[in-house]
Amino acid sequence: MTPPASSPASADEAMDQIRTGLAYLARADAASVPGVVQARVLRELSRAESQHTAARARFLSAFTAQRAYEDDGAGSPRSWLAWQTRVSQAAAGLAVGWMRRLAAHPLVADALAGGAISE
Repeated sequence: MTPPASSPASADEAMDQIRTGLAYLARADAASVPGVVQARVLRELSRAESQHTAARARFLSAFTAQRAYEDDGAGSPRSWLAWQTRVSQAAAGLAVGWMRRLAAHPLVADALAGGAISE
């Protein structure tokens, strides 16, 4: 495997790196790589999922505090998420739930952000 890319300089750059990496993995010929690599990818994707939850909660918390969802005419962060990110109402509710839980438990948020624990 290649060394990790340099740290992104902005949120936009970070998102570009995430999408590039996931696009590669989603299209990779997984059957052609050794089991040890498959295992590492599975472990790292689980770690990334934890970090994704923490990052989404952090940004959703700021978005909610600023009531930025109202800029698009939405009445709540949950309705905005369902509309703008095209997730189900249930999935939007789960995201809002994680936002609230992690705001109440900053040590858990830090552990998720570091990929040290799973959801």
